[in-house]
Amino acid sequence: MSANTDPTASRPVGEPHHEPGSRTTSAMVSSIVLGFLAIFYLINAFLLPDAAGEDGIGPKTFPLVVGVVLFCTTALGIIAILRGSVDVRPVGGQEILRVACCIVLFGLYAASIFLIGFVEASVIFSMLVSMTVFGVRLSAARAVGLFVINLVIAMVLFLVFDVWLNVLLPVGWLEYWVFGGLEL
Repeated sequence: MSANTDPTASRPVGEPHHEPGSRTTSAMVSSIVLGFLAIFYLINAFLLPDAAGEDGIGPKTFPLVVGVVLFCTTALGIIAILRGSVDVRPVGGQEILRVACCIVLFGLYAASIFLIGFVEASVIFSMLVSMTVFGVRLSAARAVGLFVINLVIAMVLFLVFDVWLNVLLPVGWLEYWVFGGLEL
């Protein structure tokens, strides 16, 4: 007979493992911290000035939607952890490298958005994140398809924020050319 070395074998299936210092406990703590950040974000979104246009949409609308979605997804994450339906595993070296790569790319995106424009920087950023962080392998046809999709999404976002919501975004040559110098 062999001794059972699995520390979780004595607990029923589906019961969360909440020992001090366990991965589930740290996941719960980080989820609670995210919950507080979501609440902080939502409170600050409510404090934005209400400059809604004729259709009821204004600069306050998007932050409110993001705050509600962030709060709801955090709450669902906490519920899933409490129910024990989330398999929490340790973070390995490759995940840390991906996070570091994403942070560097985001810093470059934030710096380049004012140099080359919102749409141009967004397309380059999303292409680089897809390839480096998410590991998407691109053939020439897939690269062109992903480029077109990213371009359309960035142009729609520019149209929504800069033109309809009147939230000024950095203008590059593409925005100027497509939207006619922004004299809509």
